[in-house]
Amino acid sequence: MFGDVLAFDATYKKNRYRLPVVIFSGVNHHNQTVVFGAALVSNERKSTYVWLLKQLLIAMKGKTPTSVITDGHPSMALAIQEVFPNAHHRLCAWHLMHNATSNIHKPQFTKMFTKLMLGDYEVGVFEQKWEEMVGFFGVEDREWIVDMYGKRNMWATAHIRGKFFVGFRTTSRCESLHAVLKRYVKSRHNLTEFVQHFQRCLSYMRHREDLADFKSSTGQPVMQTHFQQLERSAATIYTQQIFMLFRLMLHKASTLKVIYEKETSSCKIYQVSKFYKPNMIWHVSFHGEQDEFKCSCMRMDSIGIPCSHILAVLGFLDIAELPKSLVLRR
Repeated sequence: MFGDVLAFDATYKKNRYRLPVVIFSGVNHHNQTVVFGAALVSNERKSTYVWLLKQLLIAMKGKTPTSVITDGHPSMALAIQEVFPNAHHRLCAWHLMHNATSNIHKPQFTKMFTKLMLGDYEVGVFEQKWEEMVGFFGVEDREWIVDMYGKRNMWATAHIRGKFFVGFRTTSRCESLHAVLKRYVKSRHNLTEFVQHFQRCLSYMRHREDLADFKSSTGQPVMQTHFQQLERSAATIYTQQIFMLFRLMLHKASTLKVIYEKETSSCKIYQVSKFYKPNMIWHVSFHGEQDEFKCSCMRMDSIGIPCSHILAVLGFLDIAELPKSLVLRR
């Protein structure tokens, strides 16, 4: 159910034989890290990762992820291209910031690069700002700069927008998972003991998910927004953690207004603007037959939670229940 987004790396080697441990993880319906599988490998060659991804594919009964995020290890990238050719591969933002610092050695460049990487720009604006940045620092011909620009569809939000990553920008969840694993696995353990203690770690994580399931099934949160019917509808559908993220969008929706609407042969289009900021405009389309809403910001496609612009249109149309098309199966 949660295998649409896959994160993995192999930085953890806390066992007696110093073997890399590859952990395949994702995000569940409580915004918690969930482990799909793990492997101890003797090396990090492309052939090893190809074999490993094929074994994962068998374990997942042939289901391939739509998106994969890694720290950019070359062997991983080649293996992903071979085994998951249709998955969108994203590079970890934290590792890219670190690489920007170590390659260019200018803190101001790293700051500008990070803003450009994470900023929600249109593609044309991104291209313009990229040219201005590399020109200002005089790094147009640096090998790392040329390589990064060639891979911009793997890290720049402007080029990734609309690809589903459920909020993933970094492999930090992998790092957090390693921190949890340290409490269970010690370097003195042999391979058999390692597997046994790793299983204890998984049992703990699954217990946390059971606990979150229980909390989500009991009680109702206090309504806080001006769209109380819509808020109450979402509270009955979402888990507690996802509902909290949804409510943030609902709060933002109260700062927006529909300023124009028009009807085409296939849909209705609503122009949404922010109060006192007329230059900030988004377009929300409503396809009545499918009961489907789409926004030019593509947040729903990227994160899986309706954006504030769509919610503003729902309020404008007096829709009291969250449409099924805006709730993912996951």
